[in-house]
Amino acid sequence: MTDLIGGQVDLMCEQATNATPQIEAKKVKVYGISSLKRLDLAVLAAVPTLAESGLPGFSVTVWHGFYAPRGTPAAVQAKLNTALRAALKDPELIKREEALGIAVVTDERLSPAGHRKFFDAESARWTKVIKEAGIQPE
Repeated sequence: MTDLIGGQVDLMCEQATNATPQIEAKKVKVYGISSLKRLDLAVLAAVPTLAESGLPGFSVTVWHGFYAPRGTPAAVQAKLNTALRAALKDPELIKREEALGIAVVTDERLSPAGHRKFFDAESARWTKVIKEAGIQPE
C-alpha cells in the first residue's frame, strides 16, 4: 500500500480492511471488488464487482483458518471448535467484522472437515492457476 500511494507500483489487489482507509482519504482509487458480491460499506457500496465489470465468475477473497498441530487430540480440537463457533456468533464481533467489510463464516467451513474440504478446493484452484500461468519459484 505504501508503494502504491508513493507511486512505485501502479496497481494492486488488497483486502478491504487495509484499503478502505486509503480509499476514504482519497489516496488511492478503487476500480472493482474481487468478491462475487458488492461490499456493504459506504465508501465501497457503489463499486462494482469484477464479475459485474466483465470478468464473469471472478472471485478472489481473503479467508482465514484456525489450525492446531498435527496429532492434537480430537477432544481438544472439539473444544477449540466449540469456542470458535461461539465466538463467531457474538453479535458484537459480527458487527465489528462487517464494519470492516468482513463476512463471518456461518457454513460448513466452521467444522474441521468442512474447512479441510474448502482448503483443499482452494489449494487445487490456485495450483491450477499457477501451473497454467507457468509460474515457477525463483
